[in-house]
Amino acid sequence: MSGNQHSRRMSGGHAVAWCLRNEGVRHAFSVPGESYIALLDGLRDVPEVTLITNRHEGSACLMAEAYGKTTRTPGVCMVTRGPGATNASIGVHLARYDSTPLILLIGQVARAHRGREAGQEIDYTHFFGSIAKWVIEIKDPREVPPIMARAFHVARSGRPGPVVVSLPRDMLEEEADITMVEPYPAVRPGPDPELIRDMVERVNRAEKPVLVAGSGAQYARARDELVAFAEKFQLPVLSAFKRQDVFPNTHPHYVGNLGSRNNHAKQIVRDEADLLLIVGCRFNQQVSSNYTLPHPGLATVQIDADAANIGQNFRPDLAVVADPGQALAEALECDGPGPNEARAAWIAGYHARQRRYATPPERPTGKVSMERVMASLKAAAPPDTIHTGDAGSFGGWVQRYIEFDHADSYIVPNLGSMGTGVPAAVAAGLAHPERTVVAHVGDGGFLMTGQEIATARQYGVKIIVMVYANGSYGTIRMDQEVQYPGRNYGTDLVNPDFAALGDGYGVLGIRVSRDDEVLPALKQALAAPGPALIEVLTDLEYVSPTTTLTEAAASRRGAT
Repeated sequence: MSGNQHSRRMSGGHAVAWCLRNEGVRHAFSVPGESYIALLDGLRDVPEVTLITNRHEGSACLMAEAYGKTTRTPGVCMVTRGPGATNASIGVHLARYDSTPLILLIGQVARAHRGREAGQEIDYTHFFGSIAKWVIEIKDPREVPPIMARAFHVARSGRPGPVVVSLPRDMLEEEADITMVEPYPAVRPGPDPELIRDMVERVNRAEKPVLVAGSGAQYARARDELVAFAEKFQLPVLSAFKRQDVFPNTHPHYVGNLGSRNNHAKQIVRDEADLLLIVGCRFNQQVSSNYTLPHPGLATVQIDADAANIGQNFRPDLAVVADPGQALAEALECDGPGPNEARAAWIAGYHARQRRYATPPERPTGKVSMERVMASLKAAAPPDTIHTGDAGSFGGWVQRYIEFDHADSYIVPNLGSMGTGVPAAVAAGLAHPERTVVAHVGDGGFLMTGQEIATARQYGVKIIVMVYANGSYGTIRMDQEVQYPGRNYGTDLVNPDFAALGDGYGVLGIRVSRDDEVLPALKQALAAPGPALIEVLTDLEYVSPTTTLTEAAASRRGAT
């Protein structure tokens, strides 16, 4: 059945399945539930959509969110009512904060039972209203096609985000004459030519303009335009927080990540730039250094496809509401500033600082040093490897030392939620089976969602899971030492044998306890036919690339 305008008698559940097919969905993530069993039945007849059965609804929604990040198309998750929906809510929150297109389909109690505190009933409009772009309940099976088409349109338009669709069980089971509709065409607002000319004139007049690119440029697929614009108009390029893959990191114009502990990236904005060109980035708390950047007096130009993002955290001097790719493409038709040796030397100096910053030093720790792990990954993993991760102190090494030269190769939560790494790796492996996928997770995060490695094995997804085990919730332990030296409490972990746990899941399990074991373990995992888990025994004392626990405690004692 195609997406044309003829009707056919079918159930609401089957109609939802056909809508997913018509929207080009290739994978949907789920934990089965009786409240949407008619939809599961419909998917049996839609082979274009592969249903992935997860081990937990939270993991299913995190996997769908990561799929949205990896493909830049809406990820789809299906869960049952009540507990299924609340378990999935973390993925909705993450999609909202990280601007990821997501469709969450939730089974609901029968229509006649609504409002009577029926079993597992929740009003999803109230529950998800503050974190979803749109929450809607389909009350008539004939409404399925138009509502589903709009749901996908809302999820991927403007600033992408999550849409929640409630599906009453009896609606899914009811048959009706249902007319399919075509998916909404992509909406990409075109730029005002006068504003583009104004922007170019500002860039050409500036002595030290700096470009900051965020996820809005990624969803516009504007990578080529970003590179061409930076080269033609001679701008250094900074990536937004945890968006290093927006611009090739070894390109001569890349100068760092704004939002991490990359001090030279902050310096170029704070102390040297006289114009900030912000492309597809709302300048959130991390990027703006707790809303201290851009500082008063720094001229700013902001390009974004969503007018609501313009001026959310600062007032730009010039605002361009447009698809970033189209805006930059039109700007490339204008004349550039011409050769500028001083500008070129300035950019080259910061790029050299960034390359030195991204080079792991030798740092013996007595166990496995994270610097050696990163150096080994850079040596052994293919250049287009996709890296996924959780929140955690170990992420500081990945952010600093892994250089991303390929699009969609760094899939991590800006939100800071734990438990994302393994589900994201499975999603990335499904979306890009031709690429190597490495998940970076702490021992705490792995024990939240690591069971999804069984999902990887079930569906033949080859991933490498690096479990950094230091027996602690390391980030919180570090914060405790800074605020309350010597009074750590509630952060210690007693861990299983992770390598043996990998064997139990039927995947290759390896334990690494010395620096000289890291590279051989990686090569063995890369050569394995299926998923692999590498347990990396790290030293808690070395809690970040720049600080030890002892130094963190001493900084507090010195301050008092």
